Amino acid sequence: MKGDPMYDMAIIGGSVVTQDGVMRTDVGIKDGTIVSVGTPLAPSNVTGRVIDATGKLVLPGVIDAHVHCRTWTDHADAIGDSHRSAAYGGVTTAITQIRAPVEMAPSAAIEHFIEEGERTSLIDFGLHTILRPEHDAATEVPKVMSLGSPSVKFFMSYKDTGIMTPDATLLRNLRVVAENGGLAMVHAEDGEILSNLIEHAQATGRTRLEDFAWTHPASAEDLGVHKALAYAKATNCPLYILHMTTAGGVELLREAAAAGQPVFGETCPKYLSLTNDDLLRVGAQAKVGPPLRTDDDREQLWDALKTGTLSVVASDHAPRVRARMGQVDDVFAEPYGAPGTETMLPVIFDELVVRRGGDVSLLAEILSTNPARIYGLYPKKGVIAPGSDADLILVDPGRREVISAATQHSTATYSLYEGREVTGWPVLSTVRGRVVLEDGELKQQPGFGRYQRRDTAGLMR
Repeated sequence: MKGDPMYDMAIIGGSVVTQDGVMRTDVGIKDGTIVSVGTPLAPSNVTGRVIDATGKLVLPGVIDAHVHCRTWTDHADAIGDSHRSAAYGGVTTAITQIRAPVEMAPSAAIEHFIEEGERTSLIDFGLHTILRPEHDAATEVPKVMSLGSPSVKFFMSYKDTGIMTPDATLLRNLRVVAENGGLAMVHAEDGEILSNLIEHAQATGRTRLEDFAWTHPASAEDLGVHKALAYAKATNCPLYILHMTTAGGVELLREAAAAGQPVFGETCPKYLSLTNDDLLRVGAQAKVGPPLRTDDDREQLWDALKTGTLSVVASDHAPRVRARMGQVDDVFAEPYGAPGTETMLPVIFDELVVRRGGDVSLLAEILSTNPARIYGLYPKKGVIAPGSDADLILVDPGRREVISAATQHSTATYSLYEGREVTGWPVLSTVRGRVVLEDGELKQQPGFGRYQRRDTAGLMR
């Protein structure tokens, strides 16, 4: 009709998941931005491509808020590799953790990976900063925040590797993050407990797969969560607890949030779908930290997502080069970590929507909207609404696929989900109104992705 607005792309006839619910409608896009939702669009008003989404769910682009890559570490994927794998799984924005070596300033590392990411990434990306105990937080925190990385991570574990932050240093650094308006992130396992139990296991020859769980007990994570919450409260620091796995830790988080403390919790697909029995079944490639837990812990995590105690599901993509798979003589000699960004959306869709009958609106919240709100990307990303980036995913809710490392795109050669059939599969994605993934093929080239500078004013919205 004359006078109607013109669009350069439209997605029509799909079941669109917005913050107001799911509705069958059209999405109009112009100059990479969503300009219309809920209004039927005439093809004559579209100058570019019209995508028929009939029978498909249209979701806001997935934000994988917890991705690792090779940052002077032994991870298998470079940053471009991890983002390529993410793109195949329907992720449109990844926030990758950057750990500098002792001798390098974290701000220099962030600058390095802004450049490498913009040169090699297929999707949009942000960067988290990891601070080692040797780094000067008072100097480096303001610098990394000025570079668009206002989320700063501290390890409370892995004492033997030198990255564990001692309690006194953690308290001091949390105060620095708070004073600069940032968000602190923690890997919350008590490193003293883990170190003591691992040393005892090795000294007594208890190094089989079945010895891994008792050397990484739930009590170590619960203590780590308790300390992190107490330290954050004492320093008035907003806190995000990564990859939570235990019922006890989730309850502590719930109590802190109910008391008004600005705290957020994340869990991962592996903790929502696997248990320690899977480690014993498949072997060393399922060695992750924190470890896979029990059926009861898994159910408590699902309950916490449904009630809002846990806000985010992220992959903790940490692919390793593994010389040994399956059963091993010394589990402690094997690295922690597994790929996961490419399988995150299919596994969570299958678990939440198909197997548990959950709402796709919750799926959009925990994979897109909540990470955008917490990490300073909202409303530019994480939502289907006028003014937001046209980052969208079309999911075929009935499509069945069998996951295999042979068909994945990380440089790692294994998957935690080898042979698992899932229902629900991403068939198309757009980033800023450009098709990135379509029918299993990538349509953009490395360097298409843009670095997303985040500022403190946008955090925790």
